[in-house]
Amino acid sequence: MNLTFKTKILLLVIVPLILVSLALTLLTISQAKKLGRQNVASFSEMIFDLRRGELKNYTELALTSVKHIYDGAKEGDTNAQEAAKDILRNLSFGEDGYFFVYDYKGINVAHPKKPQLEGRNLWDIQDSNGVYLIRSLVDGAKTEGGDYTEYVWDKPSKGREEGKIGFSMGLQNWEWMIGTGLYIDDLEDAVKGIETEVNDSITGTIQLVAMVALVFTVVVGFIGARYTMSEGKLADDKLRQLSLKVVQGQEEERARVSRNLQKDISHELVDVLAELKHVANSGTVEDPKRDPHFVAAVKTLNKAISDVYRISGELRPEALDKEGLFVAAEHLVEDMTQDHKVKASFKKMLASEKRMRPEVEISIYRIIQSAMDNVVEHSQAENVTIRIRQTQDQVSLNIQDDGIGFNIATEANRGVGIADMRVRAEALGGTFHIFSTLNQFTVIKVDIPLRLA
Repeated sequence: MNLTFKTKILLLVIVPLILVSLALTLLTISQAKKLGRQNVASFSEMIFDLRRGELKNYTELALTSVKHIYDGAKEGDTNAQEAAKDILRNLSFGEDGYFFVYDYKGINVAHPKKPQLEGRNLWDIQDSNGVYLIRSLVDGAKTEGGDYTEYVWDKPSKGREEGKIGFSMGLQNWEWMIGTGLYIDDLEDAVKGIETEVNDSITGTIQLVAMVALVFTVVVGFIGARYTMSEGKLADDKLRQLSLKVVQGQEEERARVSRNLQKDISHELVDVLAELKHVANSGTVEDPKRDPHFVAAVKTLNKAISDVYRISGELRPEALDKEGLFVAAEHLVEDMTQDHKVKASFKKMLASEKRMRPEVEISIYRIIQSAMDNVVEHSQAENVTIRIRQTQDQVSLNIQDDGIGFNIATEANRGVGIADMRVRAEALGGTFHIFSTLNQFTVIKVDIPLRLA
């Protein structure tokens, strides 16, 4: 077959585009499925953690309801124990949640749903998987703060066994285990439903992408795709470089101001304080310690010196330059939470002890700083967890709190802090994602590619 030159050129352009489109479609399918599995796994972990937290809260409330009796009871006070039993028998939550009590030998002390079990020893009772239920719950009750037990149990409404999570805490002086449990089949059904929806969405998206890619690649791909891609990449690179320069300029200015604060202002304040102390010791002032103006001046100077060092540290933390990101971040989290009712957990996983590039460390540090500002000032959270995972190719940051959350659709683009975090991540070629549910949680996830210095 003799083909014209124009036809050959056209085929030379179109065929590679079609092959590339097919390759990209297959890659999209693979990535979409991987992302779908990750999202389902994250959702599953989140809702199971919420259920466990719910169980623990209920059990702590039950323990609190009898604590006044327990704390005031003397050894062998059976009247106090009977009063506690009555309270626990009458406690409930949700549609059919209740609490049961066993002693540490496995004898049922109180059971509001099955009073016929009271007085029976169920130490050796097992579920169909061989889990010694009462033994596990008693062991959990002996643990400080209580513990969880997973088992399967008959669910009357379904007529079959279903998974269940139990949580138990102990009254150690009485050797009592107070426990409760919740079925998790609804959570498993929810996860399966989400998985089905994700798979359906992925399938529909892939079909649409494949169809559109095939049609438009043939029609317009050879005309402008290559030019657009090269120009778009160039624009993105320039924008990323500009953002990085802006961020670096901010950090250089912060470092300069920090140095000037410590070098000039703090030294001058220290000199003034020294002069005041010299005057006090020279005898030219009658009993300066009783002079309220003199005492106030010394106190104000001490506070000013402290504030200068604090502000200087916030502008450019010394620990970040000397000891690295992880030490500086731990100090930051500790300092920001010690004066607030927020419990912070800092976790790190390192593939190498080598430090990252300075611009990566300072960007991660500033993102943590902005996120902690939001947690302390706005989230009303009680707990926050910061996780940093460093591999050979990437550093990942995950910050999660249990605060009031916010509506991402209307609020995410309003705050300067969120915009700053996004710019810092994307300026280094990374990604920034934020997830939030009202009255439940907020999660910030950052991934930045890196080369170890």
